[in-house]
Amino acid sequence: MSAELVVTSGITATLELSTPILFGGLGGVISERSGVLNIALEGMLLIGAFGYFAGAGATGSVVGGLALAVVLAVLSALILAWLAVHAGANQVIAGMAVNLLASGLTDFLYQAIYGYSGTPPVPGIGQLNVPLLDRIPVLGPSLFEQSPLTYLALLAVPGVGFWLFRTRAGLHVLAAGERPEAADAAGLSVYRIRYLAVAASGVACGLGGAFVLTQVDNFSSDMTAGVGYIALAAVIFGNWRPRGVLVASLLFGAFEALQSILQALGLSVPYDLFLAVPYLVTIVAVSGFVGRVRAPQADGVPYIRT
Repeated sequence: MSAELVVTSGITATLELSTPILFGGLGGVISERSGVLNIALEGMLLIGAFGYFAGAGATGSVVGGLALAVVLAVLSALILAWLAVHAGANQVIAGMAVNLLASGLTDFLYQAIYGYSGTPPVPGIGQLNVPLLDRIPVLGPSLFEQSPLTYLALLAVPGVGFWLFRTRAGLHVLAAGERPEAADAAGLSVYRIRYLAVAASGVACGLGGAFVLTQVDNFSSDMTAGVGYIALAAVIFGNWRPRGVLVASLLFGAFEALQSILQALGLSVPYDLFLAVPYLVTIVAVSGFVGRVRAPQADGVPYIRT
C-alpha cells in the first residue's frame, strides 16, 4: 500500500468514523448545557439508525429515512426529558433505561416487521463531491468526497457554538444548566428550556444514527456498538464545548481508523486496544492531566420549582 493511499484512506476513515460521534457529542453538549445529563445518546443513535432503515425502506427515499430517524430519536429524547425534568428521576438511571429500551424495542420491531419477509432495499445517501477541491492531490479525495451528513456535522460545530454562546436562546440554555434558580427568577421556564434542549439532542442523534445505517445499508441488533458512549466521552473530553467535541471526535475516530489501516498493512494489532482508547483518554482528561474540564454546575441535578 502506497503512502498516498494510506494517508487518503486514513483521513477518509477518520471522518467517517468521527461523524456519528460528532453528532452524538453535539447533542450531548446541548442537553447537558441545559442541565440534563444525557447518558441516553447510545439509545437515541440506535433508534435513529432503525428510523432511517424503516423510513427509507418504506418510502424509498433518503428524505423519508432521515425524517423518521429524527422523529423517532426525538421521541426517545422526550422520554428522557420527562423522566429527568418532570419525574425528577436519577438521570444516570433514566439514561440507561432509555438505552435498554432502544436496544430491546428496535430488535423487537425489526424481527416483528422484517424477520420473515426480508429487509427492504434502503437507498444510500451517497457522497457529495466539492468541485475543484476534490481534485487536490491526496487531500482532495479524502476531505472533499464525503457524505453530506459528514459536512453537516462539521458545519454544525460552529453553528452550535455560535448559537449557545452568542444568541439569547443559547444563553438561556446556559443559564438553565448553570443557575436554574436564577433563570427561573428572571422569568425563564427552566422546564421548557430543558425539554427543548433534550429534544434538540434527539435531532442530532437521529442524524448520527442515520449516518451509521447508511454505512452498512442494513439494520442489525445494537448496531451502534457503543458509539453513543464514545460520544459521551467526547463531551467530557471536549469540556462541553462544540469545538472540543470536534477535536475529541476526530481523535477517537482516528484511533479506530488506525486499527483498520494497521490490519491492511498486515500488522496484527488487537482491535480491543483501540476501542479502549477513547475511554482511557476520558479518564486522563477527567483526572486533570489533559486540560481542565468542568461540567455545567446543574448538570444532572433535577430542578424543582418552589
